[in-house]
Amino acid sequence: MDLNPEMLCQEPIASEDATGVTVREQVERTYEAERGRIYSYLLYLGFPAARAQELTQDAFLKLYLNLSAGKRVRNPRAWLYRVAHNLALRSHAREEEFDELDPDTALADERPDPERTLIEKRRASTLLHAVRQLSPRQRNCLHLRVQGLGYREIAEVIGISTSAVGEFLRRATERLKGALDE
Repeated sequence: MDLNPEMLCQEPIASEDATGVTVREQVERTYEAERGRIYSYLLYLGFPAARAQELTQDAFLKLYLNLSAGKRVRNPRAWLYRVAHNLALRSHAREEEFDELDPDTALADERPDPERTLIEKRRASTLLHAVRQLSPRQRNCLHLRVQGLGYREIAEVIGISTSAVGEFLRRATERLKGALDE
């Protein structure tokens, strides 16, 4: 997935920030650092690979257009997740589903100990079932946290308070721990 040169116009915008970095350079750096994560997030939301790639490009195009118009983006990473989230909601009515791994194929590697393999398959199946029992917001918060976003960034992406993110994550981890302890 490469940055489409037509997306950024033919000539770089001359405006620079205080460090002398052009808008185009800022967007290219951010693109290189975050494109895989944004793309992965859109795949997680249930989009086919080609559509997720298009939406990823759209999110970065919006970033470029906002920055080139002189708008300030305080946290480009969280801003991109928010834009991707909104693009996903507008173009896809399906409820987000957590990774739909088949517990029988999730641990397909060969192991010499069949008892350990069976225990791990049951544990994976239990965990997957517990994840599916979480609310959509709990799953989404958990997924974004696993992607490395902080509470404030998750709050910005989903449009809820930071304390609500903390509560969703606390409840989700309690339920998952409880399911694994059973």
